[in-house]
Amino acid sequence: MAEFVCKIGTDAGRVTVQTEEARSEEELRQRLRAQGFLIFSIRPKDILSFQVRRSRPANVRPDDFLIFNQQFLTLSKSGLPLQKSLDLLAHQTRSEALRAALVVVRDKVRSGALLSEAFESTGSFPKIYSATVRAGERSGSLDKVLAHYVTYQKQSRGFRKKFVSALIYPAVLMIVLTILVTLVIEFIVPQFAKLYADMDVQLPAMTTFTISFAMQVKHFFLLIILGIAGLVFLAKTAARSEQTRMAWERVKFRIPLVGNLLLKFSVAEFARTLSTLLQGGTPIIAALETAKDSVSSPWLSQAIAQARAEVAAGKDLSGSLRASGFFPSIAIDMMEVGETTGAMSNMLEALAEFFEEDVSIDLETRLALVGPIMIAIIAVIVAFVLIAFYLPLFSMASMIH
Repeated sequence: MAEFVCKIGTDAGRVTVQTEEARSEEELRQRLRAQGFLIFSIRPKDILSFQVRRSRPANVRPDDFLIFNQQFLTLSKSGLPLQKSLDLLAHQTRSEALRAALVVVRDKVRSGALLSEAFESTGSFPKIYSATVRAGERSGSLDKVLAHYVTYQKQSRGFRKKFVSALIYPAVLMIVLTILVTLVIEFIVPQFAKLYADMDVQLPAMTTFTISFAMQVKHFFLLIILGIAGLVFLAKTAARSEQTRMAWERVKFRIPLVGNLLLKFSVAEFARTLSTLLQGGTPIIAALETAKDSVSSPWLSQAIAQARAEVAAGKDLSGSLRASGFFPSIAIDMMEVGETTGAMSNMLEALAEFFEEDVSIDLETRLALVGPIMIAIIAVIVAFVLIAFYLPLFSMASMIH
């Protein structure tokens, strides 16, 4: 017999945690259901083995999640019962992570849990999704809020993919530059250094500098790699500190050429998230709480948390966000108009579209300059190396003539 720690709910609405013995988890689940308990979780009493197996839920790929939501929306509109829909979707998906999460959701719904609670308990789905489904359950319009969320997914995924795709070309050029420099230092420079050492000739300053620099890099290559790894480790360690993260956030958004782009990206992310929650029927306080946990910037998350507290105290959202100093004036002005006209969700959607378009245009413009600059740098390095190593040969040829 194995021991299990069970979190269960009684008919009176009280939640308790107790230890039960059973041959298997499934047998215990059946017994507790027969006794009329609502099961929230069951785990082995051996905490270490539980943590090793389940400390980190499997990630569901965004593309798989989008396909699931489109299919879930279609089945929901067709009037198919919820448990039957979850059964069908769990069996047909090709993603193992999504299938495992949906099985958990299906079992929890079957045992009496709300759909939003079941999704939230898995830890595999975004918080904004659970909040959206919860709003749909409360308003009785699950189909409508799911449709809003699918639209949100398509627009957010499309924008992020466009953003990442635009960075691929500069990244490829940077890799080519790194490989080129490595090949020069590792193979070309030693050959020419050996050749000129055997010839015992007076080398120009340009050639001497190039050989000396390359040989020093090669000699200390391992130390350089260890130093870079050490800096990465120190950066990750420092990133665990809240003060360090906030300091980096404030510096990041002030970097020339890049900072303004990142700021617009974060504002668009917030506006899109909050708009989706409000359109789904989530109250403003709960929507701000979910948005706080959904955005990627810690500084923005802190600003949203402060605004949430002020809105809960009766202040308007635009004024609360203006005080944070994070948002551009145009974003605050648009939200203020949305509050005045009572169309906040629509204005937030327009704000998201405005900044997403702005980011796309700025990104394309700046990356149009990055490509030629990177190619010019590669050309300069190649030309410098060629001149440095062939200059002594030209000098010797002129002396012979």
